[in-house]
Amino acid sequence: MAQEQRSAEAIRQQYGVDEETIVDRIRENYAGYLFILPTFVMFALLFYIPIVQGVYLTFTNATLGGTTAEFVGLDNYIWLVSNDLFVFALGWSIVFVFSVTAVQLIVGLIAALLLNEISSSTKATLSAVIMSPYFSAPLAGGVIWFWFLDGNFGFMNKFLIDLVGFAPSFLAQGLWPYVSLIVAQVWHDFAYAAIIYGAALSSVPSEQYEAAALDGAGRLRRFRDVTLPHLMIPTVVILALRTAYNVAEFAQPFELTAGGPGTRTMLLSILTYRTAFVNLAFARAFTIGVVMIVLAMAAAILYIIAIRQEEELYV
Repeated sequence: MAQEQRSAEAIRQQYGVDEETIVDRIRENYAGYLFILPTFVMFALLFYIPIVQGVYLTFTNATLGGTTAEFVGLDNYIWLVSNDLFVFALGWSIVFVFSVTAVQLIVGLIAALLLNEISSSTKATLSAVIMSPYFSAPLAGGVIWFWFLDGNFGFMNKFLIDLVGFAPSFLAQGLWPYVSLIVAQVWHDFAYAAIIYGAALSSVPSEQYEAAALDGAGRLRRFRDVTLPHLMIPTVVILALRTAYNVAEFAQPFELTAGGPGTRTMLLSILTYRTAFVNLAFARAFTIGVVMIVLAMAAAILYIIAIRQEEELYV
């Protein structure tokens, strides 16, 4: 029989805990607050204040190196929704972000599961090899993939011509530029998911696997009933963070296609760069940036709502 709800005051009286005010907590923990104060101040100066300034700029006509900005209201937002290139970049960015994030999640989980089954003597070496792309600079990854996929001198181009006599233009023809960007981004960052999943797998109690095996559960059932519930919270963390990173990804896609050919692979991050540093329209670039922030936050909220519906799977 469930216990009746008790007031917070009754619980405090039972355990001898007095109600504390904010001032009381500050007095008791002032040393801790003093330690985190410099970090909070620097974070505010380098993060929160620039965001507030950037949001304000979206209501002006500020340009890079131009005259004093004037307040223009919602003109920049109206320009966004009426601009065909922005609408296309928004749609392609959504497809890119969620495709890359989903595949990174799957490939990272597979890599973590395989590494978890390998003996410790070779696990460290294989882990270093598999995780190595993640620790390379995104720009370097873009250069590697450009030399690999370029239609004139790329390795893949020459290999396919020698093998079958024909090679598609991976960075300029049909759907290949889109596929190339997604594959390159998955290659560079899937290890992020693998690292987090690997840590989660190592924390699963072996007794649970033994109990499931004694109950007659096969490998797939043990994965579903024992492993998967332990991966729910790490999955939310990976999805939220990787979505935010992929929304802002710039260096590798810019190195590969720079939004081309023409504007066919234009991502919001590349469009922001072109608007700010080519067209010098800083206010409009900040407006695109606000859309990118909203997109990342909306995805994180959706992930959290979805995972809460699966709380009965936690063990």
